Amino acid sequence: MLLDALKDFEWLNEPEEVYFGENGMKVKATLDTDFWVNARHKFSKDNGHFFFKRGSGDFTVTAKWRFYRPEAFEQCGLMVRIDKNNWLKLSLMPEKPGDSRLATICATGGCADWALHDFNMPQDEIWYKIRRCKGEYLLYCSDDGERFHLLRRCALLHDMDEVKIGAYICSPQRDNFEAVLENIEITQNNRNTA
Repeated sequence: MLLDALKDFEWLNEPEEVYFGENGMKVKATLDTDFWVNARHKFSKDNGHFFFKRGSGDFTVTAKWRFYRPEAFEQCGLMVRIDKNNWLKLSLMPEKPGDSRLATICATGGCADWALHDFNMPQDEIWYKIRRCKGEYLLYCSDDGERFHLLRRCALLHDMDEVKIGAYICSPQRDNFEAVLENIEITQNNRNTA
């Protein structure tokens, strides 16, 4: 990953342990971190690590994460964010060690849903893609970076033209989950493309 490509990125909740190397950005998630909100139960957690760039219009963000045996609810993926009550995220999210599960979550107005997807893939790397097109978000994953599988199509009720776009990592239950963000790319889409 070229460091020059990351110069316009910012951190929300910058982690204590971040290392840049030839293979990418290695991040160790802090214990008890997450992005989750449920207004009905008066519960909110907004302390995950989010590495983002501001963007507007229609775009595609693609990222590759490499990791080692994530355990319960450890996550590394992509996020599009307006504020702490309005965002969407796509990530690996096993409920127990060894699960091959992905989660797509959309939070609108302070309530997050949670959709799980079984997906057979290598247990050490994954590519994610989120595409915004004409007010809708399409969430994809891939095990090879070439063939992407559509997991979800959704909208943010309180969407805005400018949003925060990027990669995130968190660890709600363990203090030694780390992953390497090997690549992240954000491109503008042609508004005439469906």
